[in-house]
Amino acid sequence: MVPEESFLRLLVENADADAFDALVERARAGGVPAAGLARLERERAVAMRLRETLARHRRNEAELQLLNDTANDLASMRDLDSILQAISDRARRLLDCDLAYISLSDRDRGDCYIKAASGNISGLLHELRLPQGSGVGGLVARTGEPYSVPSYLKDESIVRTPEIDRTVVAERIDSLVGVPLKIKQEVIGVLMAAHRGTRAFTAHDISALAMLGAHAAVAIENARLLTAMRSAVEDLRVANTTIGSHIKDLERAADVHERLTKLVLQGKGVDDVAQATTDVLPGEVVIVNEHGGVITATGAITAPSAQELADVGARARASGHTLVHDGLCAVPMITESEDLGALVLLGETPIADTDRRILERAALAASLVLVTRRRVAEAQARVGGELLAELLATEPHDLDLLQHRARLLGVDLDACHTMVVAQTDGTFHEGLHNLIATLARRQRGLATHHQGAVVLLLPGDDAAAVARAAMRELARACRHPVTAGTAQATHVPQIAAAYEEAARCMRTLLALGRAGEVADARDLGFVGTLFNGRPDIASLVRTTIGPVMDYDRRHGSDLVRTLEVFCSTNQNTRNTAQALHLHANTVTQRLSRITQLLGDTWRQADRLLEVQVALRLLKVSHQETVQ
Repeated sequence: MVPEESFLRLLVENADADAFDALVERARAGGVPAAGLARLERERAVAMRLRETLARHRRNEAELQLLNDTANDLASMRDLDSILQAISDRARRLLDCDLAYISLSDRDRGDCYIKAASGNISGLLHELRLPQGSGVGGLVARTGEPYSVPSYLKDESIVRTPEIDRTVVAERIDSLVGVPLKIKQEVIGVLMAAHRGTRAFTAHDISALAMLGAHAAVAIENARLLTAMRSAVEDLRVANTTIGSHIKDLERAADVHERLTKLVLQGKGVDDVAQATTDVLPGEVVIVNEHGGVITATGAITAPSAQELADVGARARASGHTLVHDGLCAVPMITESEDLGALVLLGETPIADTDRRILERAALAASLVLVTRRRVAEAQARVGGELLAELLATEPHDLDLLQHRARLLGVDLDACHTMVVAQTDGTFHEGLHNLIATLARRQRGLATHHQGAVVLLLPGDDAAAVARAAMRELARACRHPVTAGTAQATHVPQIAAAYEEAARCMRTLLALGRAGEVADARDLGFVGTLFNGRPDIASLVRTTIGPVMDYDRRHGSDLVRTLEVFCSTNQNTRNTAQALHLHANTVTQRLSRITQLLGDTWRQADRLLEVQVALRLLKVSHQETVQ
């Protein structure tokens, strides 16, 4: 009789089924009676059932341990790809299958795609897209329920696609099972397991795979939430950085605005505005006026770049808003009533929005400075014009008060010796008025428009040089010939008389057809002397034949007498020689010397007339001296 504990020993040793059968065969061979064999068979059957129960318990324990380990591992993972790969590996181990893979739902496209696989033997499985309802995975994704097939290629109920069938053949898939991955009843993916041979998946297999799928769904969702949170944190970090940068830009712009405001309140010029702008912006700043001329620049400006600046400034003023072109940023400076020009930034890099706003504030500050200066200049010009008009009066009253008013304007009347009266071919306009006011203010003089002519009272002892310099600037600006007469006023009470003399010189130039010239009474010769209210005979004589008179005095010669006789004989050399009792060659030599002294033009009609008048005046003055 075989002891009962032999079956228990086999159970403890986890022996296979053949060991249990062998125990019964040995008893039969040992001659055990039929009743004993029957009992032994019953005990073997109980032992086999117990063995299966123990095996199932051990398998369940292993599965639970595997699921527990999987849950722990998934909880420590943060990367979605690593999580998906770990789930595929654990599913393959859990069901002891040849292949396991995971597909994720694509909400945008309405299908799903395979994201991770374990045990695959081809590259077709990765990123394979499964239309909703197609294949086992698509069917599970659509229904939200587990589904298995014992032989995929023989199951005609499955909706197939060429891509899926090609992949199934390449992977040699036969039996296949899929369970949904759900979060709050939403299918976010499908967990699949496959055998490469015909082997049906049991309900227990499906249940175990579903439990793994539940863990997987939570891990996938957590990974997605973590990724979304990280993305949100990164977005917040970027937003915080952007806000911080924006705050810095605002603070920088506010600081620049404060600096520019102080410059305006302190009465600084556009040079200071341009420099303050350059200090905070990358590049050089140039301010051009409404005509394209450069008012100020923080760097060197060449002729080609000056023309380009004028062009971009004109386009910005025409458009009425900030213009960016080829590294230049031009902001128009336009008030409701005036076009003041444009502020241009020359940069090597594209200008940022904050820098553009700073540049626009700088243009506003420069506009305020220019408008203020213009209004002050206009007021000063008006006051200065009124003062000059009083000085031009025949009998000015209270000279001390007039000098005090001039000093308030920064003008020293005692230093203003040059009177200029000018007339242009064009009409007198506001721009010309501003120009002469600016010219006078720059030279610390006075200017006005009096009786149809421009009147300037400027400092300087060389009246002719001062007048010519002023008229060249005036002619360039008004683009018309300028005719001017000038005179010198050595004292303040002589200003009115100097004005009358300069005005007569101007009218004389126009009468003689010498428009566009500048002259004083001496430059006009005897004509200027005749029309001068204070004729200077000696000055006229000296101006006309002074070199000849000086030569006679130094060398004891008689060139003046020779010149007088030559003119009285109608410029006849032979008759002159006879009258002077000289040889003709001697007279010719004397005339050559006179030409050297007076110039080659002394024999021309106008010049010769002046010489003859000077000789007559010299003779009369000598007679008056003798008497």
